[in-house]
Order: sequence, then structure tokens, then C-alpha cells
Amino acid sequence: MSSPGASPNFSTPELLVAGLGALSPTAQILARLQGLLADPNSDLGDVSALLRLDAAMTTRIIKISNSTWYNRGEPCHTIEESVNRIGFREVFQVVSIAVSSALVAQPLAAYGRGAISIWRESVACALAGELVADALEEDTAVSFMNGLLHAIGRQAVNRFAVSAGKTLADEGFPRDHSGAEFVLLGYTQADAGACMLKKWNFPEENIQAVRFQYEPLEAAEPYDRLAVILYAARLLGTAVCSGQAVPEVEGEADLLGNFHLSRTSIFSQQTRLENKLSRAEQIVRI
Repeated sequence: MSSPGASPNFSTPELLVAGLGALSPTAQILARLQGLLADPNSDLGDVSALLRLDAAMTTRIIKISNSTWYNRGEPCHTIEESVNRIGFREVFQVVSIAVSSALVAQPLAAYGRGAISIWRESVACALAGELVADALEEDTAVSFMNGLLHAIGRQAVNRFAVSAGKTLADEGFPRDHSGAEFVLLGYTQADAGACMLKKWNFPEENIQAVRFQYEPLEAAEPYDRLAVILYAARLLGTAVCSGQAVPEVEGEADLLGNFHLSRTSIFSQQTRLENKLSRAEQIVRI
């Protein structure tokens, strides 16, 4: 398909992302933290050493570990004490939520979206991804991160769209703004987001799931499974954030059924997601 609105300077998602300049070092830490969780040889000391590289992050985690959520006895004074109190696996989610405001909560004028709604959508999708992956006995950390960063490419697209004086129409789930993005650039925010994750050194499990979030079955194995989990997470997150029923689209039952999912199984997690999202909102306020 041709894309008459595309600028030759941003004819590929790689060029668009390059135009952003330096990307967030926080995301690189999250990528390394996810890697530690997947490594059976890593331990709490490795996690503490990584988090210590970011002074602001260290301060936030110590503060959270001393909150009513985790406070048990004497207060924590070091990142090692805080990580030990929160726990090896849960610290990944807590860190991700704690830094999510700086990472994903940016107003996107071309999309007509404010920072708060973007943050809520991203975190809801992350938590939904974790719930769906857990039910399927898949890697919850990978699907959590896929959900958190599934729309990160909008930051790059928004910058170009605003400079071009364009706004992007929302088709609703599951295509979102992808049609308008393609008309403008010849590719979508999913392509730009995948390039950003690659630049941040995230593994292929994240890159490919984000890239194929609109066409999950086009992803190569085993990434198609992760892309379908992300689709399910977006479905559940959309319902929770909008407070409305999300119409079923043609072919969706077969798409989900291929991976032992259904709307019934996905929406059975809705109350749990609402509770988790409420807790996340409290964590970012600490």
C-alpha cells in the first residue's frame, strides 16, 4: 500500500525512532531486570546491584518497601534490604510500576490522549498480560512488559504527527489508531515500538510480540503465542479502562481458541485486574 503522507525522512520506523535521539535509560534497566528474572543463576544481589545504578529508582524502591504494602518491623535503609523484603519476582512488577509514569505517561496530542489515560491503559495492559500468561503457565514477566510497552511507539508517531499538524483517528479495539498511522507513515506505532525495544536491548520475546500485536498470527513461532497473549491483555485492559463492553471482531474466537483462550476465560480475570490496577495507582502515589 502506498503512504502519500509519509515523509522521506521517516520512511521507515527505524528512521522515525532515530529522530527521537537518546532513549530512556530506565527502559534499559527494565530490560536487564527482566533478563535477571529469566536467569536461574541470578539472585537478589544481582537485582540490587542493577537497581543501584539508578539513584532515583533506588530511592523509590526503598520508600515503597517501607510503605504499608510491605512494611514489616524495622524500616529498610538499603536497596538490598528493600529487594529482600519485596521479593525476587515481585520486585520486577513493583519497579516497573514505580517508573512507569516517567516511561509511558506522556500526553499524546495527535491521539487526543492525556498522560494519565496513557499510563492507566499501559499499566492495565501489563497487569492483564501477567494474568493471562499466568493462566496459560507462560512467562508472566515477559507478558507484563509486553503489555506495559505495547503502545510505546505512539510517542515516536505522535512527535511526527504533531509536527505535521495531523491528528489520528481511533478505530477502537483491536486496530486502535493503526489505520491512521499507516496512512500517515506507511507503518504503525507497533513497528516503531518494536524498533524502540530493540534499541533498548529488549529480547525478541518483547520485540516480536509488540510488532505483531495487531496481527498476532503473522508472528513466527513461538512469538505468535506471546502476541496472542498481548491481544488478550489489550482486550481485557480496554474493557477495564473504558468501563464498556468491547465488541467481538470477526475471527477473534478462532484466534484465541488456537491458544486455549476465550472471551469467557479472559473476562473472568476482570475483577482481579481492577484490584491490581487500583493497587498500582496507589504504588505510584507513594
